Amino acid sequence: MKKMDFSIWQMLIKKELLVVYRNKIMFISAMMIWTLFIVATGCTFLDYQSAHKQRTAANMLFRHQWEHQQRNPHDAAHFGTYLFKSINLLNVFDTGLDDYAGNIYRVEAHVQHEPNAANAEGNDGSMRFGRLTLALILQLLIPLLILFITATSITTEKENGTLKMLLAQGLSTSRLIWAKAIANYLFIVVLVFPFFLLMILMLFLSTDFTNLLPRLLWLILAFLMYFFFTVLLGTLVSACSSNSGKALLTALSCWILMSIILPKLLTGMADRSYPPMSRASFTDLVEQGYRKGMNGHDPYTARGDRFVKNILKKYHVDSIQELPFNIEGLTLQYHEDYRTMAFNYYLAQVEHQFDEQQHFLNIAGIFNPFLSIKRFSMALSGTDYYHHQYFFKQAQVYRNHLIKKLNMQLAMHSKDVKGEYTVGPQYFAQLKEFNDPLPNVNKVLKLNKTALFSLMGWIILLAVFLQFVASRSLTQNYEPA
Repeated sequence: MKKMDFSIWQMLIKKELLVVYRNKIMFISAMMIWTLFIVATGCTFLDYQSAHKQRTAANMLFRHQWEHQQRNPHDAAHFGTYLFKSINLLNVFDTGLDDYAGNIYRVEAHVQHEPNAANAEGNDGSMRFGRLTLALILQLLIPLLILFITATSITTEKENGTLKMLLAQGLSTSRLIWAKAIANYLFIVVLVFPFFLLMILMLFLSTDFTNLLPRLLWLILAFLMYFFFTVLLGTLVSACSSNSGKALLTALSCWILMSIILPKLLTGMADRSYPPMSRASFTDLVEQGYRKGMNGHDPYTARGDRFVKNILKKYHVDSIQELPFNIEGLTLQYHEDYRTMAFNYYLAQVEHQFDEQQHFLNIAGIFNPFLSIKRFSMALSGTDYYHHQYFFKQAQVYRNHLIKKLNMQLAMHSKDVKGEYTVGPQYFAQLKEFNDPLPNVNKVLKLNKTALFSLMGWIILLAVFLQFVASRSLTQNYEPA
């Protein structure tokens, strides 16, 4: 009996695949998708090569300038340098926030910068609407194709008059519906499999293959889940519709609502519900906190004088000339630490608002699977808010350590030097270069587990609904033309 059931399933799925294969519209649609995939793959590879070459050249230039200077350590801190967010192939698979968030960090004494120089700044309008990427095709165009195929899969049988014939031969509606769903899903998997394989092969060109491969495999799994959700949605629409026209209209409405309207609406709601302070307000608060003290009654000069007195008291001397080091270096570092404290205090308030926005969107993703897959794709590609902040924190730690090292060099080695104290290339060359490795994939998955669970939940929910519809007659309230 089980062998017979398997044969029936095999026959039904094979029949549905043949129908899709012989459909000229499906063939043309597949060719269009493949063409877009090829173009997007070429653009992705060229974008990666261009961006990687530019950042490598920029890193070499600024490192060369840094290593070949001859100047006072604190002057070198003022001269500063630039840090660049690292780039990999997954960054250009889904550009996410990278085009709109800064990817360059300025290192400078007395000033705490934020990442700047986003690609969209000063660019044309097309950049602001996003680029053609592999992620865009997988997130928007493939689901549209799936809905186009599945929304008419059952209504066509009704309109052709073959549905009643199939049911009259003893075929259950449940088998028919699930056979169509599985066959359409297999068609989509076959359609996208070459490009998933191509993406894996492209990773071999990356120097960070071992770190990127697990991320890509999780991405592929998530997209396959999203495609299955879309297949179930389209099949459910087809099963509940009386004709193909209504089914296509309903499916298209679902796609527009889920992929265009709701994401815009939800991100707008997040921004209005948790508005961060403006950059101008933030900068002013940091400056006021630094100049007047965090409590508003501890001005810059008074703090500096108190610090010097405490140092003199600690070393049991009466004047700064009696100290075994240059007090200027320590004073500079004291004020640097205070500014960093003020910056981080107000930055925490801004980050809290952004964290609330991210939490809101995570919850919203439960009700909108497109938002879940989009956020999950950005996260695994390293282009979401978390990775942007991760780069910023890494750069800030490097900057604070570098400035402190330069100030302490001035403090500990310039006491007995006549004239201006300077250090040369030998000293600057031994200072470590900036490195921002990707965060552990397990950490990223933990932060985005809601997206995966929501996709699983939607698949289970639609499967239950589909099974419920399958238990009813598909021919009721319908008369073929």
